[in-house]
Amino acid sequence: MAQTAAPNAPGYRGLLALVIILGVLIVLGVIGLIAGAVYRLSGRNAISAPYATNIAAPGEQIEDTQLDGNRVLLRLSGPKGEEVVILDTATGRVLGRIAIDAKP
Repeated sequence: MAQTAAPNAPGYRGLLALVIILGVLIVLGVIGLIAGAVYRLSGRNAISAPYATNIAAPGEQIEDTQLDGNRVLLRLSGPKGEEVVILDTATGRVLGRIAIDAKP
């Protein structure tokens, strides 16, 4: 008859410890996933207060506006030429200004 190792042999103790540690890590990972889902669904994305903003464009007129997601694109024209201004709709912050030089 073949001889089998006892359940408390040193080789089994290491494997048992490994299984216990991995089981604890799996439980902690599942708890982390649940906590992340609760955090995202808890209403942290509430609508902020309305804002007012001014864009410095002396002597310029708005020629065109376009809305793309959470960005507003303004095309301005004036005595200095044309300019494109990109705004963030959530904060009203100016993300960029592009001056258009149409002179050759």
